[in-house]
Amino acid sequence: MIWLKRRLAGVDYIPYMDHIQKLLFDNAPLYQEFIMVSTKTADPDIDDFYVGLPNAALAQGFDGFTKVAESDLPKAIDVVHVADAGKEPFQSRFGKRA
Repeated sequence: MIWLKRRLAGVDYIPYMDHIQKLLFDNAPLYQEFIMVSTKTADPDIDDFYVGLPNAALAQGFDGFTKVAESDLPKAIDVVHVADAGKEPFQSRFGKRA
């Protein structure tokens, strides 16, 4: 699984959410590995978005996103945009934070 990050304003995330949903439907057996979450920043109009994908080949179309290590994922998230939040791998990364 790979992770990508990008800071976006307002509704600028919508094309990427649409894209990850299309990838999810096209790769349904891997659905649990498609994740999009965000965290708030100091600017109320800007959020940090994190996208999890099963492999790097699926990262095309996420222009401006940079690859981040799993260890760089936030400890807490503010919004779940796309994920099966009740299953792995979401639970191991975001579901049981202290």
